[in-house]
Amino acid sequence: MTLHTEFSRLGKEVNQVAACWRALEISVAEDRPTGVGLAAADHLAEVVLDGTGEVEAATRATQSPVSAESLHTTASSLLELRRRVDGHCRSHHAVSGLLRAVHGREQEWRGWAKSFHSGVDQCAAALSSAEDAMVRCWREAVELAEFKGCGATR
Repeated sequence: MTLHTEFSRLGKEVNQVAACWRALEISVAEDRPTGVGLAAADHLAEVVLDGTGEVEAATRATQSPVSAESLHTTASSLLELRRRVDGHCRSHHAVSGLLRAVHGREQEWRGWAKSFHSGVDQCAAALSSAEDAMVRCWREAVELAEFKGCGATR
């Protein structure tokens, strides 16, 4: 493979992350049950909406020509997004907090929580694929540097 080929694949994977993230945004912001809100749901909505910046940065970077800066921006954005997903949406603390919040509530709140978790799982899977593509890009970049005699070693 070449760096340009892998970077193109990375762009496709980042686009998939963006699509999953948009679906999650809709779930937390628009599909919430009406009426009295839950603090846990409000927090998750904030976490997801704040993560949109990372998704947008990675998307913009992969639409640029491949460069050290575009690779760095994409990698940094994916890393921050992974931390957000794992730390604020999938951690034991986050999951148990949401389950406690919807326990005893109307069925639509429990359904919303289930839908949220499903959306987060889809984002996590898409993110894993993008991370794999990112690693392949870095491998190609290092191999290119080695062949150009930039002082990198295997």
